[in-house]
Amino acid sequence: MKRCRCSDRYCFLTVVLPVSLLLFFSFPDMSHADDSPTPTQGFIMDLVPLLGNNGRIKAIAPGCRAVTGFLDGGPFVWSRDFGLIRLAPPKEHFGMGDFLSDDGRAMLGFVSINDAIHPAPYSQTWARPGFIWRYGEPLQYMSRHGIIDVEWYGMSADGKVALGYGRPRSTPQGTKGKDAENLELTPHYNHWFSIRNKKQFRMLDKIVRPIASPYYRLLSRDGKKLLQKRHDNSVQIVDLMTGVQRPLTFGGVLPHAYADRTKEGKNILRAGDPQNPLFRWGRWPGFSRSRLLTDAELKDVARNSPMFADWILDDFFCSIPSFDGRFILCALYLKQVPKNPARLFLLESKTLTVLARLDAQGNDIPIDDGPALMGMDISDDGKTILYEREAEIWIWNEDFVLPHDTLPRSMPLARYLEHFGLYLPPERTIKAAVMSPDGQCFFGELALFGDEQFPYRQFLACTNGNASRPHWKRNKKERTNHGDPSAR
Repeated sequence: MKRCRCSDRYCFLTVVLPVSLLLFFSFPDMSHADDSPTPTQGFIMDLVPLLGNNGRIKAIAPGCRAVTGFLDGGPFVWSRDFGLIRLAPPKEHFGMGDFLSDDGRAMLGFVSINDAIHPAPYSQTWARPGFIWRYGEPLQYMSRHGIIDVEWYGMSADGKVALGYGRPRSTPQGTKGKDAENLELTPHYNHWFSIRNKKQFRMLDKIVRPIASPYYRLLSRDGKKLLQKRHDNSVQIVDLMTGVQRPLTFGGVLPHAYADRTKEGKNILRAGDPQNPLFRWGRWPGFSRSRLLTDAELKDVARNSPMFADWILDDFFCSIPSFDGRFILCALYLKQVPKNPARLFLLESKTLTVLARLDAQGNDIPIDDGPALMGMDISDDGKTILYEREAEIWIWNEDFVLPHDTLPRSMPLARYLEHFGLYLPPERTIKAAVMSPDGQCFFGELALFGDEQFPYRQFLACTNGNASRPHWKRNKKERTNHGDPSAR
């Protein structure tokens, strides 16, 4: 495992950062003065001069080769290969790029009525036509396949496969004006669909029928598998070509297993079982969070640690696959099994939320626990996990072990970047972030503690020493593609 050099962080910050932070937000290209901390690896830059006050990055290609998101209310793509391309949405519409291929030549996005200017009636939302953009080609709107109001849930690394969720177009041919608008606001049965190799449009309802539409990636980046959640809270990883399904488990336990210790089969995460991922998952007295403990740390473990209780798996949420679906990032909701066999009614049981990396081979690893956890992304190799913990962005890297430790630990993303010489203002916290598939590039939004106002300060950081900073200028004429005025 890679070991990273750790300096005395607090002394260093006290002396150097007041000067360096002023320089950080004074220069758009993040040029470092002689008395500024020099990155030991990679780069960090302020993106506000590039994105303005209302821009955001939604996806980053490996090595910061390309990015997409929105800029001045419209989708954009920037690539090292062809520069900045802005996709102008129809008049009075808003647009955004959601997912990006590794070469930056394919992007998934959507456009919608600008609700701030034209609010929809009756607390409804306007339809969101989804589109596929490919370099040098016209936009391909999903309305041409009879699908509107699209949410995207992933694009393959090569840009050939896209996964979406939307409702069929219901407006009868020839319907116009208010009649057409009222029909568009009528709820309809939504469908999962995929696009392969530009033209192969396919409804997936016979293969997969998830019960929810979460706002994170469900498609593996090899384009071959997706995740579906069922009404019994189980999650299946589904092969798109064959329809074969594999249920996800935690320590071999499925959701809603019967909490009966006398029943045969693996239905409980049992205390003391070495195959239980929580076997060494403990905390110290006075601490509310647990961690994997070494042999030396076990002697001081608190007796109320999760490792001493029996648990059943109640629910999965925010499940995200790695490149080939071999690893899955999941948040899991556990319920404690009462020690008294007569008290198997679990409504009043203690609960525990655990963020974990699930392994197809059953080597599941807990990352964090607590009441406010949400997984955000997992790297292609499954070794780096980005997540939100109590409104702050944290990271776990399997190959990142501090010199004084023997196991990888999660930490705030800001602290993680410091180990590469990439520093952020100490008085701000990272409130939102996007990670590239290689786990090395990060777009982040900063805010003062307790400050929930948008926009935040924005930055782009990369721990890859071979990646150069992206450069584009907003005051020069960019190449532009105009959206289809008949998108709706």
